[in-house]
Amino acid sequence: MYFLALLLLLLLCAPSARAESRDPGPPPHPVAEGDPQDEMAHEINRHRAEAGCPAIRLQHSLNRAAQGHSADMAHHERLTHRGHDGSRPADRMRAAGYRPASSGEVLVVGPSTAAAAVQRWMESPPHRDIILACQYADAGVGVAAGEDGLWWAVDLAAPR
Repeated sequence: MYFLALLLLLLLCAPSARAESRDPGPPPHPVAEGDPQDEMAHEINRHRAEAGCPAIRLQHSLNRAAQGHSADMAHHERLTHRGHDGSRPADRMRAAGYRPASSGEVLVVGPSTAAAAVQRWMESPPHRDIILACQYADAGVGVAAGEDGLWWAVDLAAPR
């Protein structure tokens, strides 16, 4: 119950989707303890460290891109990398103000925690490969509540 209340508060207080300047955005996003974005970054970074990859840093622009896509998937009840408007992950990243040189996206619906979502991805070789791609330095996390549970999106990218 606490997690859902925190999630609702996060969604209501999320920054607007205004475009940023051409730079990759502000320094890594400082998040409060217990924040789903922080929990997801911690879980991903734990697996990346075990694989010898550098930690990913949360970026405001990528958080906006991932959050928008999570909300879109939950609203339309479709787990897909293509948005209802036809957008692809890199399109959404650029629209949020991030310029990716390379990028990847992992999605899942259902898990109620970041740890459970990451565990599902780590059990799937294609998703595991994206999470453990050492070239990705930045990330954004989105989570939205829907009838089928939580809809998670993580955008990973290397800046241009």
